[in-house]
Amino acid sequence: MFCKYCGAELADTAAFCNKCGKPTTKPENRPPQPAQPAPQAPVEPPRYEPPKGPPRQPSVEMAGPEQEPPRRKGGYIALAVILCVLVIGAIVVLVMAMGILKPTSSDAEVSPSPSDVMETQPIESEPPEEDDKPTQTPDQEQSSYPIQLDMDELLSARINGATFREAWDQGWLDEWMNLYVNGSSDGSSPYEAYWYDDGLREWTYYGITYSQAASAGWGDIWLELLGSRDDDDPDTMDGDYLLPTDSQYIDKSDLAPFTKEEVSLIRNEIYARYGYQFSSQEIQDYFDRQNWYTPVEGLNASTFDTSVFNAYEQANLETILAYEREMGWRQ
Repeated sequence: MFCKYCGAELADTAAFCNKCGKPTTKPENRPPQPAQPAPQAPVEPPRYEPPKGPPRQPSVEMAGPEQEPPRRKGGYIALAVILCVLVIGAIVVLVMAMGILKPTSSDAEVSPSPSDVMETQPIESEPPEEDDKPTQTPDQEQSSYPIQLDMDELLSARINGATFREAWDQGWLDEWMNLYVNGSSDGSSPYEAYWYDDGLREWTYYGITYSQAASAGWGDIWLELLGSRDDDDPDTMDGDYLLPTDSQYIDKSDLAPFTKEEVSLIRNEIYARYGYQFSSQEIQDYFDRQNWYTPVEGLNASTFDTSVFNAYEQANLETILAYEREMGWRQ
């Protein structure tokens, strides 16, 4: 046989080639086996291999204490505003609480006294003169006549084609004034031409005093009209009541010509007839000037008995009080 590697002739029993030294064993005749894939070694994950050389230290910056990120300025402003509002609110609540808990001097003044809580008489049973203003005093210049006339308008007005002075020259001034003041000449108006003013203590012509007439340029006319009346003081005349409230019934139309102060005197006149003494000094002074008035010692609001009123006086008192309420002069 020959060596299959180098072709040298060998003995049939030679196991190796004596030339190349390779084995000469013939392979066994086996049936061909299907080729199987060569087993693969398990794949291991790559191992971490540290880099050669000394390890590198990461650069670390030197940092100070931990700091919060900066806040916006608007946040501080809003916080300050909220704190201010809270402080102010706390102060207001504290002040209110102190005001509620601490009694004030005004509270002490309005606290009712034992006499206040006692049952009082009805308002009709005593003259409420304390809340009334007296009539005008002598040192006041304004008349208490129901209508206050404007001098300029009076002297420039024309009635039936005539002025004030022309009517005087023609002899019909009283009719002219009645038309000017009342709108009619039938004498039905309650506004009288000749009026004595208790406050001014003098006579007036349709509420016009002599000084007013003289300033307007017709003092001579005034003197001729009222000269004879100037010394006739009605305070000295007997039975000179403002209204006859003790002998006849009156209604609201009877009170219409009078002012608030005069209506008050009419009401208190009902009491004055019985000698009632008034707490208002000015009202007392007014009735002291009346010759029919005789004050009774000790007769006042606490001692006066309205049962002395007759039917006229009781009814007229209620009428006057109702009229004062209607006019808004009394609650």
